[in-house]
Amino acid sequence: MKAKKVMRLLSTPVTLIILLGLLAGGVVWGYKAVTARVAGPPPPPCVTVPMTELTTASVTVNVYNSGDQRGLAGRVADTLRQGGFLIGTVDNADTKVLTILIVGAAADNPEVQLVASWFVNPEIQADGRPDHTVDIYVGNSYDETNAMVPDPPASLQISSGEVCLPPTETPTPEAGSSEQPEPEPGDEPT
Repeated sequence: MKAKKVMRLLSTPVTLIILLGLLAGGVVWGYKAVTARVAGPPPPPCVTVPMTELTTASVTVNVYNSGDQRGLAGRVADTLRQGGFLIGTVDNADTKVLTILIVGAAADNPEVQLVASWFVNPEIQADGRPDHTVDIYVGNSYDETNAMVPDPPASLQISSGEVCLPPTETPTPEAGSSEQPEPEPGDEPT
């Protein structure tokens, strides 16, 4: 009889401990699910444009700080912006590199080659991205005084006569909008 009494006395606390463990596990799982990064919409594919010369004004770059130097990505982005590049994202990176890594759709794509021509001995990787933007990762060994070429090119000749670039966003009127452009002074209605 004693064993039954002991089992009955222990069954309630043991059951509560198991239930509390399940509840704690659910809370941890729920917290991770709520705070996890949500994947954004996929990037739009590139648009093939007839072009014989690719300029920096046609290339979108994202610059990521992969090291501990505060503001490094921002300084590199500022230099590239002054050179005419379109700057997308400037942020810290999860990927760690020592000096400089350039990532694009393919290593031999013109936009990747133009960006790479601005740096001394960059590492280049391809990831097959559909939007043809170029990512630049700068790390702790990036030397701001010697990492960029002194007189970088502002353009690159395209032998194929066409290049695939990220689409430019143009505002479109909302559905049901009846906005008409304002006539210029002196214009006669037709």
